[in-house]
Amino acid sequence: MTLDRRRFLAGTALATVASAGCLQADDRSGNGDGNGGTEPTSAIPEDPRVDEPPYEIEAQPNDRDERNQLSLCANMSGDSDLEFQTVSAPRADLLLSTADIEDEVYAVRALTSADEVREVFKLGDDGDNGSGEEPQEPIDEIDFEENILLVVESGFGSGSIAHHWKRAERTDRGLRLHGCQTTPYERTDDLTSRHSVVRVERPENFELARVSLTVGEERRVHFNSTEGVVSVTT
Repeated sequence: MTLDRRRFLAGTALATVASAGCLQADDRSGNGDGNGGTEPTSAIPEDPRVDEPPYEIEAQPNDRDERNQLSLCANMSGDSDLEFQTVSAPRADLLLSTADIEDEVYAVRALTSADEVREVFKLGDDGDNGSGEEPQEPIDEIDFEENILLVVESGFGSGSIAHHWKRAERTDRGLRLHGCQTTPYERTDDLTSRHSVVRVERPENFELARVSLTVGEERRVHFNSTEGVVSVTT
């Protein structure tokens, strides 16, 4: 579950809005820095890239009223040891905007400074977040000594599908964020990418951020902030 402290102000989920011991081996050595503003000197590929979720996922009923759009996360552990919060944000310069829409692609950037935030997000002079409302806390004013901002992207498919984050945990070299895609009963027939912005408590000796995202009853995809855009064969 998401923990709350005074320094974590309530955030609003983006409209376009994956258990530790069961994952692949802990963080390995490498030279990637995990930051969002500069390219890592080398990528650290996840292995395995795709596996089965290590928890039970129940089949969804046909009845619309009984359907749980968070079914892929329902039995996922929510025991988080890092505080995190999905936050509202302005329009972003997304990595997947130039990716081949025929591919299944993923990306995560770990922003560790206000300068990096300004490189990724279109920040207006009035602090507008793209919704016409001023965010409760401008994202370029986040305390980066205490927090890291993750920009997570996945694609491509219906714009009615969103990210849902369940747990953030420390790793040997940084952190791992666990979550799933939502499974709405009705889906739009557009073809787009999804992204979410998540503020996570900064662990000591941070180098990279990893994401484990459950995308189906038998599929969980792993990717990290040293890799750029990752293409996955279905």
